[in-house]
Amino acid sequence: MKNSSSQIPAPTAAPMRPETPIGAGPVPRRRKRSMLVLGTLVTLVGVLGTSMLVRSAGDRVDVLAVAREVPAGQEITAEDLTTAALPNDPALAPVKASEKGRVIGRRATAPLHRGELLTDAQLHGGKTLPAGQELVAVEVQRGAAPVDALAPGDQVKIVATPGKDEQVSKKGPAPEEIAAQIVKVGAPNASGAVVVQVSVAGTDSSLLAARAATGRVAIVLASKG
Repeated sequence: MKNSSSQIPAPTAAPMRPETPIGAGPVPRRRKRSMLVLGTLVTLVGVLGTSMLVRSAGDRVDVLAVAREVPAGQEITAEDLTTAALPNDPALAPVKASEKGRVIGRRATAPLHRGELLTDAQLHGGKTLPAGQELVAVEVQRGAAPVDALAPGDQVKIVATPGKDEQVSKKGPAPEEIAAQIVKVGAPNASGAVVVQVSVAGTDSSLLAARAATGRVAIVLASKG
């Protein structure tokens, strides 16, 4: 006789999930977040550094420095000066580069050495000439002055020269002379002429200027002793 009781099927086992290492999921996300934060910090540091450099550069000021040796008493020229950029420090007192115009033509109170900063204490009070003296610019032609031997402070005689068609006679009157002191010697131009600035007595300045306008003058250097 058949057994009427139904057989109950055995329960099937649920499919097993693949094993996942503990902590394997969150790590990549944290690492990504950390890298993002680190990148942001690096960018901020770079921006701050650039800002500080720009600000530091903006606080610098251009000042005058000595480009070459200048003896005491010599007139300062543009070639004697150069510029340097320094921090804007109130403790320093060099002459600013923007004041170069008022420095040129003044005289050094002491020897100036290449590379040192220029201060007002190293300059005479101004471009003034001694009382009773006036400044005249004289252009002399090639060969009419010992240009290579002339220097500021030299005592010279400025002599009127004859024209091309005039003859010089030994029996005639001596050429008129004007005593002067060299202030500055320029550079020769294309034709070899040189402009020499001289200091003369106020009573002779007009006469010398008129003679210089004709181009018929020569400079005689007196003995330097």
